[in-house]
Amino acid sequence: MRAIQLSAFGLDHLESTDLPAPRPGPKEVLVRMEAASLNFRDRMLVDGQLYRGVRLPIVPVSDGAGTVQEVGEAVTRFKPGDRVTTFYKSRWIAGAMRPEWEGAEIGGPEPGVMRELACFDEYSLARAPARFSAVQAATLPIAALTAWQALEMARVTSGQTVLLLGTGGVSLFALQFARLRGARAIVLSSSDDKLERATALGANVGINYAKHPQWGALVREASGGAGVDLVVETIGAATLAQSLQAVRMHGVVAVLGWLGGNEATLPLTPMVLKRVRLQGLSVASLEAHERMVAAIEAGGLEPVIDHVYGFGQLREAFEQLGAGRHFGKLAIDFTR
Repeated sequence: MRAIQLSAFGLDHLESTDLPAPRPGPKEVLVRMEAASLNFRDRMLVDGQLYRGVRLPIVPVSDGAGTVQEVGEAVTRFKPGDRVTTFYKSRWIAGAMRPEWEGAEIGGPEPGVMRELACFDEYSLARAPARFSAVQAATLPIAALTAWQALEMARVTSGQTVLLLGTGGVSLFALQFARLRGARAIVLSSSDDKLERATALGANVGINYAKHPQWGALVREASGGAGVDLVVETIGAATLAQSLQAVRMHGVVAVLGWLGGNEATLPLTPMVLKRVRLQGLSVASLEAHERMVAAIEAGGLEPVIDHVYGFGQLREAFEQLGAGRHFGKLAIDFTR
């Protein structure tokens, strides 16, 4: 079967190959993969900077979607013909995350989705939204679930305000989920064009952080003076001080990434006096994913996809991801 493997770290070592077709074990599901989408952890894997140890060669990319071809004799969750997505934290079924479940992650250390056929444990898969294409469904496992869980954890509801840093996949999913909940959204970007597009999606306020590097005060002003209820903090060290200025008393700063640096120096005074909750967050359980899919179907939400590449264009997709010019998700259509 057709597949792409990473034989050594670096984009030059993404190689097309032919692998033996797998067969499902008793608790496994055989899926014909039809689409994938990229997250920054995938680029970290390729660059040799992933926070997990991996063995090479490895099939890259965590998030994918496809159709069930065959199920093992002990499988009860799926049947042939079902449309599914992968589930990134493949042992986290419900409840709080536990240390012994760490590392069971599709796309590193476990094999990823850039292959025509793949076998997964039945609890490493989730039902795809009924009306979604495979390309749309492939955007959900990491970016959408992370955004969903940030709003769930902060208990965002009607009349509240969220702050979104940038216009990548997580931020735009968070914007859409905020609108489904009746919350207001403030979006930051260095591009006026992207801010206009975010406004068209439902953002209430757009702020160009390149023109206003001390944007925390502007965010407070735009939120009525009190500050926002939730900051979806996807950047990290470079923006945390401004996020703490922008958040309201008893508000939440959900730290989801570290694109702007991994080590931060924080002003503790506003954090303490405002009783801010600083919460690290990395996706959520399968149970939470299923609730998210139900909300997506009920609310009519559609993923924002910047560009769709063909199976053989994975390198080009990674280059675009690294450039950071995309608006929403970058996806791979295996039929191209």
